[in-house]
Amino acid sequence: MGKLKRKKSVIYCLMILGIFLFTSISVLYSGDSGLKLLENFKPYEPETPLIQKEMQISATFVEGVEKKIGRVQQAIGKVYVIHFGQKIAYQLKKNNPLVARDTLITFSKSRLNAIMNDKSILALAPLAKLTLTKSEYSSAAKTRSTVMNLIWGSARFIVKKISGKSEYTVKTKTALCGVRSTDFAVSVAPANEGKKVSALNQVLAYLSPVQKAHALAPGQIITTVITGPGSTVGLTGNIGGTTIVGPTSIAGATGGTTATGATFVGADTASGVLTSVGRQLASLSMPPGFN
Repeated sequence: MGKLKRKKSVIYCLMILGIFLFTSISVLYSGDSGLKLLENFKPYEPETPLIQKEMQISATFVEGVEKKIGRVQQAIGKVYVIHFGQKIAYQLKKNNPLVARDTLITFSKSRLNAIMNDKSILALAPLAKLTLTKSEYSSAAKTRSTVMNLIWGSARFIVKKISGKSEYTVKTKTALCGVRSTDFAVSVAPANEGKKVSALNQVLAYLSPVQKAHALAPGQIITTVITGPGSTVGLTGNIGGTTIVGPTSIAGATGGTTATGATFVGADTASGVLTSVGRQLASLSMPPGFN
């Protein structure tokens, strides 16, 4: 009987230790999570090519057949567009039109700035891929419904405020970003959870080997959002509720998890990241008659 009690006491102690270590790891990680998340806005080479091998490459641009929703303001280096349903990647130049469901691609030494029909601006950093899934705008009704799908890399969005109903969403594989205000950037990058997972797995493996199956898989990706002054974004992971990312703050969502809490990084840091993702946006003019 005494041995059974001692065994139970040991098990209880191990459980308490495991909970303590789990909490401590989470707290320690969250304390510097903002600094770690900033690294996600660096260019990363994807595991699969941004343009698939079976695609043809054309230096001569051909406009897509779907509804025109914007145009290229600036193309640095070799930037490409793939029209929906096609197997050709056309090189983009300044003033080329963009149409619904276009996929935009930049490489290691290229960048893209584009202006949409609602006078919002988007910018792609090097090594990025984004689909213009939906962009509906009515200047008369002052309504907007926009969906962007960021597949890889970093993109900056300056969303023009309108007086009517506005829906502006950026989707990724691991998160949904609902925009509440103007200037923000989103990145899709490899997750770097090594230290947290290895320490946590040591505890879980000691308590119950079955928990090893829930470790983060290699190659998992993370969506990160950073906001500029006066901007707010709602970040929702694959599960859980929405994290409100207020002005000059950052948050992330790894595949299969809830979004992290927002971390305040300050105006200087946020502006530096936004500028690194989308340069010269402040100096790009928006023609008053552009529709």
